[in-house]
Amino acid sequence: MSLSTKPLSGMRQRLPGEFRIEKFVTETLCLSSVRAGFEEYDGPVIEPLGLFAAKSGSELVGRQSYCFKDRGGREVILRPEMTPSLARMVAAQGELQLPVRWFSTPLCYRYERPQRGRVREFLQFNLDILGSENLAAELEVILVLQGIMKSFKAPSSIYRIGWSSRRFMSDALARCGVTKELTGGVFSAIDKRDKMKADAWADFLLGACGGNSVVARQVISLVSVEFLSDPWLMDLMSGSSAFQEVVEFNELLQGVGIPSAVFSPGVVRGLDYYTGIVFELMDTGGENNRSLCGGGRYDNLVGLFGNKKISGVGFGLGVLTLTLFLETYKLIPDSVREAAPADVYIAVASSDATAAAGLLAASIRDEGIRVMMDVSGKKLGKQFSEASRYGIPFVVTVGPDEVETGEYKMKNLSDGKIFTGSLAEITGRLK
Repeated sequence: MSLSTKPLSGMRQRLPGEFRIEKFVTETLCLSSVRAGFEEYDGPVIEPLGLFAAKSGSELVGRQSYCFKDRGGREVILRPEMTPSLARMVAAQGELQLPVRWFSTPLCYRYERPQRGRVREFLQFNLDILGSENLAAELEVILVLQGIMKSFKAPSSIYRIGWSSRRFMSDALARCGVTKELTGGVFSAIDKRDKMKADAWADFLLGACGGNSVVARQVISLVSVEFLSDPWLMDLMSGSSAFQEVVEFNELLQGVGIPSAVFSPGVVRGLDYYTGIVFELMDTGGENNRSLCGGGRYDNLVGLFGNKKISGVGFGLGVLTLTLFLETYKLIPDSVREAAPADVYIAVASSDATAAAGLLAASIRDEGIRVMMDVSGKKLGKQFSEASRYGIPFVVTVGPDEVETGEYKMKNLSDGKIFTGSLAEITGRLK
């Protein structure tokens, strides 16, 4: 029986053209973070199961994760996300200069049904601030997120940063009649609102509300609110400090002028460790109405590892999901999509010239120029065709005459012009 040429379902592989685009996306993300004073880090791919079971939520750990016992009998997990690992790493440090501003691009794993934009092995971008309880931290990460979208030249008409607050919503749900025991289930139902048809979601919410239709209608009214000045909402939240925090944050957003940031009480995030402001970056351009990114405030995660209480706020963004968004709206530059693998191609006229061609290639590479040397032994015409197929603009031919004289012919494939010169002259032209 022959082996399959396909990877395991949902596992990533990147051919050079795909990898080039992915690298453009990740490098842009990293550059946007470095510009905002964030530093890069990484952590283990395999972690103790208990690290994620404690705070990520039963659905993520129980249904969507790769969990197993290692040869030492320990229950471990392939990390489904990065935030718990970040909290563990920060808790393990001695004296840290706070706030910590870190970012990473980890490989993560979730056992989900593969579909467009959702796979089982995926590259994620994470950015976090730990050690500040000020709303300025939430403002800063949203400013970075907005800066990322600007770096990709995405017009504000095709995306929205919807935001709300878990603290505010907990208070609001209680005022709507949701009991403490049912709050977690109602949060989960609200998080699924955009993933289900309206009628099916209403039935699902009713079940989460314990079958109480009056409470369910109140929750529907709550998540349908579009403005903080809504009279029904202001009456419901009268005297609420959590609501006042939301109002204050809205004023900060208006003060810095982020038109894409919109108050959306239906944004609650599905992970249990979020405690304060939460937000999602949504594609609103009409092609893929879905979430590209999510994040928020988590106050208690680092405290799981001891007495060190450090509040955090951050977001995670799927690189594949973002890439599909950029491709949908033609935001990947042609210079990236069609980039050549080298600046010059060394064509070898005969086997006797191979060593000289290799020396020439190495010398030009030493000057920081990308060089592809022929290794096929094909005829010169086919070597020139190969260079053209790769999109390499220049070809330098090395044969017995060039070896003897030290003078090389370099052809510009775009206009057919030929330049003859020494190694130094050829290198100077290329540079």
